[in-house]
Amino acid sequence: MLQTTVLKTLITSTLMLSVALPIKAQVGPGLGPTDTARNSDVQSYARVCTNDTRNGRLSLRTGPGQQYPKIKEIRNGQTIGLIRGQYGSDGFYWWNVFHNGSRGWARADYICGDPQ
Repeated sequence: MLQTTVLKTLITSTLMLSVALPIKAQVGPGLGPTDTARNSDVQSYARVCTNDTRNGRLSLRTGPGQQYPKIKEIRNGQTIGLIRGQYGSDGFYWWNVFHNGSRGWARADYICGDPQ
C-alpha cells in the first residue's frame, strides 16, 4: 500500500513538472525552435547556410579554426544560437554557437543572418 502511494505521488509530481517547464522557446518569425531554456549566453539566432542546400553540413568545432577537432555537423537550414565571435588564426571569422545542447565554434561565412 505504501509503495503504491509513493509511486502515485511520484508520477503525479513528474507529470506536473513536465507540464510546467518549457522545453524550447520560439524566437523570431520563421526561426523555429531554439535552445534558450538551456543556454542564457545566446545573444541572437541565425541559420546554417552551406553551398549545398540539399545535403550541406556545417562543422561545429572545439575552437575557432579548422585545426580544432570536430564536435558534430549541423545540417543546412538548422537554427543556431550565436554567443560571441572572433577571428581565428586561419583568418576566418568564427562564431561560438549553441545547437541542440552542444556548444562550439562555426565559421561565420556559412551562417545566414550573421550580425557581424
